[in-house]
Amino acid sequence: MKRVALLILGLLGVVSYATVNFPYPQAHPYGNNTIIATNWNCAGQSASAMLKAKFNDFLKGFYEESSDGTMARIKFDNPNYTVSEGIGYGMIMMVYFSDNTTSYQGHFDKLWNYYQKFKNNNGFMHWKINGFNSIDQYNGATDADEDVAFALVMASYQFGESKYRTAAANLIAAMRQHEFESNGMHKPGDAWNNVKNPSYVSPAAYEVFKSVDNNNSAFWSSAISANYSLLQGNAHSSTGIPTGWSSSNGSPQNGNAGYVAYDYDASRAPWRWSWSYAWYGHSQANTLVSRLASWVNSKSTGDLKINMNQDGTCTRSDCETNGTSVGSLSSTLIYSSTYQQKLNDNFTVLMSKNPGYYHSSLRLLTGLLMTGNMQNFANNYTNQPYTFTMTSEMEESCKAEEIEYHQNSGAYGWNSISVVLTDESVDGVHMGAAIRGTTRSVEKELGEVVQGEKYTLSYTLTSGDNTSSYIYAKVHLFSSMESTETDYCKDNVNIKLVPNVDTQVICEFEATETANPRLEISLNIRDVPEVTLSNLKLVSASGEEIEAPEGLVRERSLATKADFAVVGKNVAYSGISGRAAINVLDLQGRVMLKRQVQGSGTIEMNGLRSGVYIVQLKGTGILQTKRIQIH
Repeated sequence: MKRVALLILGLLGVVSYATVNFPYPQAHPYGNNTIIATNWNCAGQSASAMLKAKFNDFLKGFYEESSDGTMARIKFDNPNYTVSEGIGYGMIMMVYFSDNTTSYQGHFDKLWNYYQKFKNNNGFMHWKINGFNSIDQYNGATDADEDVAFALVMASYQFGESKYRTAAANLIAAMRQHEFESNGMHKPGDAWNNVKNPSYVSPAAYEVFKSVDNNNSAFWSSAISANYSLLQGNAHSSTGIPTGWSSSNGSPQNGNAGYVAYDYDASRAPWRWSWSYAWYGHSQANTLVSRLASWVNSKSTGDLKINMNQDGTCTRSDCETNGTSVGSLSSTLIYSSTYQQKLNDNFTVLMSKNPGYYHSSLRLLTGLLMTGNMQNFANNYTNQPYTFTMTSEMEESCKAEEIEYHQNSGAYGWNSISVVLTDESVDGVHMGAAIRGTTRSVEKELGEVVQGEKYTLSYTLTSGDNTSSYIYAKVHLFSSMESTETDYCKDNVNIKLVPNVDTQVICEFEATETANPRLEISLNIRDVPEVTLSNLKLVSASGEEIEAPEGLVRERSLATKADFAVVGKNVAYSGISGRAAINVLDLQGRVMLKRQVQGSGTIEMNGLRSGVYIVQLKGTGILQTKRIQIH
C-alpha cells in the first residue's frame, strides 16, 4: 500500500508543484441556498468525486496544448476549431477543479495565452479559431469574455497572484466600453448589437466586476438592473423557460435555428440565474429560479429537452434530452430543500449523459454549481475538509444481483456483451437492442499492421429512425490488446450521425507496433435505437487491403477458458486461451478500470477507492463476473 502511495505522489509531482488556496472539493451550500447534490454511488464515490472523474475525461478528450507547450485550447465539436466560449469554460474549470494534489494553474495560463494570441484591437479573442493557426470567425462574443474575466478574478484568489486581477481589470474595462450599452444593457459582441442573448447575462459576474472595476461600480449595478429586466421579460410566465435570443425588452426572437425555443444558446441562462441567486440572493434571480425550478421538479428528466418550446412542449424533430438540457435546467433545483431528491436524481442522470464538447462543458459547469463546488472565493470562503462515508445502509442497498448476459456469437470477429449483434459479415455488423448498461459497444480485431507503416481505416455508419436530429458514436482504434494501448484515431472520438444517412469515417495512422489493431465503437442506448456498420476496410499505403482474421475469434471461442480470483487489490488469472479483457465496474455499470491480458499472471487494481465493484473477465465465448469489496 505504501509503495502504491509513493508512486502516485511521484506522478503528481510531475503534473504540478503548485498549491492552491481553495482545493476541490468544497461541496457546501452557498450563502443563499440550503442544498447541494448529495449523491453517492456503489463504488463509494460522492457527487464531487463523480464530477471530478468527468473533468478528467474532459481533459483527455478536449484539452490540447500547442506543439511548443505555451498555449492550450479546448477542442470544439469539430476538433479542428476552438471557440472563445470554450476557453472561458476551460479557465473556469481549471480554477475550480484544482485540488490538494494537482493545481491546474499551468493549464489555466496556457488557455489564457491562447485567448490573448487571437485577440482583436478591442482586446477580445476572435470567437472562432482554426486550431492554433488562424482566425475563422472575427471579433468578440460577450458571454465568453465575461466568463474569461470572471475566471481571471477567481484565479487571483485560487492561485494567489495579483497578475490575474490586473488582467481581469483590463478585460472588464474593455467590455464596459465595447460590449455594453451606456445604460448597462449587454451587447452580444463588440461588433454587433441588433439582437440580445439572455444566456449572455451573468449577474453574479457583474457583481464580481464591481469589486474589480471599482471606480465604475455604479455602471455594473445598472447592468444588473437593466439585464434582469430583459430576463424577466423573456422568461415564460408559466414555465419560466427562456429563449436563446430576444429584443432589448426580452421579447423572444428567432434563434440560429430559425425559430423561438429553449435552444443551445438559451441553455446557459438557468445556470447563470441559479449561480446569481446562490451567491447574491438577487430578488430578480429568486423570481426566475423559483418559477423554473418548480416546473423542472414536476417533470421527468426525459421532459427536459433542448429545442423545446417555451411552454415545455416539443413539436420539432430536433427536440431531445441531453447533458446540456438536463444540467442547466436541473441547476435551478438548488433553490429549495423541497427539491433535494429531484436534484439528486437529475444529477445521476446528468453523469450518465454522452459527452461532446458542449454537453461535457455544460455538464461540468452546472455540476460544479449543483455539488456546491463553485464557491465565491472573494468572500474569504473557508474550505472545510469534505469527507464521504459509506454507511451500512448504503452497503446493503448496493448488493449486487445476478446479471444475465446475452452472449453474442463472435462471428467474423465481431463481439459485444452490451448489444445484440446481427448480420455479421467480414466487413460489417448490425448493432441492435441493448443488453445492459448505459452504453453499447462492439469491437473487432483487424488484420495485422507493420510497425512504421502507414494505413487507412474506413467504414460507413448508418443509424435508424430516431427522435433526435443528431447522435454520437465514440470510435477508437487501438494498436493492440496488450496492457499498453495506443489510440490511433484520436480525432474520431465523436462521430456525429444523422438518422437514415450514411456517414463515412476515415482514419489514417502510422502503426506503432506490429500487431492486430482493435476497432471499438460505443453508442448511447437512449439516443441510438440501432446502427449498422458496413464497408469496413483496412488498406496499406501501397493500396493493399489488409484482411481481418475472419475465423480466428470463432476458433478461439471453442478453446477460450479462464479462471480468476480477487485478492486485496490484485486480480490473478490463469488458463486464458488467446486474449481477454478484465474490466472493473462500479455497480452502476461504469468501467472504472480496464486491462487486457493474455495467458496467466496478476494485475494490480491500483487507483480504486474503497467501495463495492464488479470484476468482469471477458473474452470471446466467455464471461465471468465476481463481486468484490475494496477497503
